[in-house]
Amino acid sequence: MSARHPERGVRTTRQRGTGLIEVLVAIAVMSFGLLAMARLGASALLHQKAAQMRLTGVSLAQYYVERARLNVYGFDLGAYDIAFGATPAGSVPGLNADAPDTDAARNVAAADRQAFLQLVAKALPEGAAEVVSRPSAQARELDIWLLWRDTSIDPANSLDGAARHACNKDLSESDRDGRSCMHFRVGL
Repeated sequence: MSARHPERGVRTTRQRGTGLIEVLVAIAVMSFGLLAMARLGASALLHQKAAQMRLTGVSLAQYYVERARLNVYGFDLGAYDIAFGATPAGSVPGLNADAPDTDAARNVAAADRQAFLQLVAKALPEGAAEVVSRPSAQARELDIWLLWRDTSIDPANSLDGAARHACNKDLSESDRDGRSCMHFRVGL
């Protein structure tokens, strides 16, 4: 539509719609918003995975501690210690009701160690464990380190960076390389 400018008698046209620059600015703003939403979604997935690993670790540690509580004599003998890199034994000695107490306690602990190592291997990617018992007259403590390798997350961008420093200080650098760790200290 044309209209005459009242003072000059010149025709002017009214602008209808939007200009190309306004459309490009709107597309850029929408693009930045969508990228931010995608990054937020990826971050949420990383947090969920880290929480899942922590929950799995707590469950595994609780299982092993409960087994040790049921066999305090075996714990006091140091039979619940697990060296890093230990694998589940092929077979565990049978439980004999007539065996001496020390042998029975060690055999029960061997069965508990085997079951625990199998659970860790199944529950955590490339899962491994190290356990150190500290029996004393004042307290019975159990240190449990759970280690796993998470290849699906870039270690440089992992939200679990603190988990890389939770490994046992006695482990070599090659054993710690690329692994995440959880540490639990529990009193029996």
